Amino acid sequence: MSESVEILAGERNHQTDTILNSKPDKMAYRKDRKYWFVCDPCGIVCAVMTYFLIVYGEVVVLVVLAPPFPTFWTGVSVAIFTTLAVLAVVSHVKSMTTDPGVVPRESSSEEEVLERRQKGDEIRFCKKCRSIKPDRAHHCSTCEHCIQRMDHHCPWINNCVGENNQKFFVLFTFYIMSMSIFGLGMVGLFFFRCVGQNFQGCDALVPGPLAFILTLFGVFEGFLFSLFTCIMFGTQIHAIATDETGIESLKKENRDQKGWRQSFEEIFGSPLSVKWLSPFTPPPNAPLLRRRLLLNV
Repeated sequence: MSESVEILAGERNHQTDTILNSKPDKMAYRKDRKYWFVCDPCGIVCAVMTYFLIVYGEVVVLVVLAPPFPTFWTGVSVAIFTTLAVLAVVSHVKSMTTDPGVVPRESSSEEEVLERRQKGDEIRFCKKCRSIKPDRAHHCSTCEHCIQRMDHHCPWINNCVGENNQKFFVLFTFYIMSMSIFGLGMVGLFFFRCVGQNFQGCDALVPGPLAFILTLFGVFEGFLFSLFTCIMFGTQIHAIATDETGIESLKKENRDQKGWRQSFEEIFGSPLSVKWLSPFTPPPNAPLLRRRLLLNV
């Protein structure tokens, strides 16, 4: 009896040492298994650039566009632009730090999978995760996990776009798009007013040449961001409406597709409400996230 206990204790210690000495996840960081962050250098740089460009747009509005015309409607415009910027930042943070839908790893061998397939079971096996993965799950080489309903890995949010955070990603593209278009409108109105008064007083806080350079870069940023996010927003809306992710479209995978209403409700929550536009509400697929926290992935 004592020898059996010693053997079991030895095996347990060996398993513990194996876990401690094994190579940790290179990309996925989870503090206390509650928070998700991908340690990808490229993604981190892109995320920082995103915040910098949003702050730059806010600075141009507050320092160049608003001071020369201190009217009520100018204040309203600044408030709208700032609100869109805040919502864009919150959506980006949620997109980046929300588990996109990691499939819990259940160790299986290829022999076991082959045996089950020979019995008629239609199962999918990920050779990188060494685990069975459900339908619509695909492996991300950056996150180093299989992601449920994975659309693509986006470096700008430093994360995969999956079933748990697709809502936040769509909101991020929507608010950046709205912010960019609204900002371009403010620039157009600014120049219209300045031309009407021969550019007198249009350099209220900064010298004229500097104001021109800041505004010029702001216009370039607005056009670039609005074009990029318009394309991404339209692509995501089409993907949700057709119930087909980006990867499924590229691989031309045939499967039964849900109706557009059911597909939108799965991503944004049900029923249709103003909460669909709020990045502060939790992801509708929270049960999958809670289930994952209980497993070693």
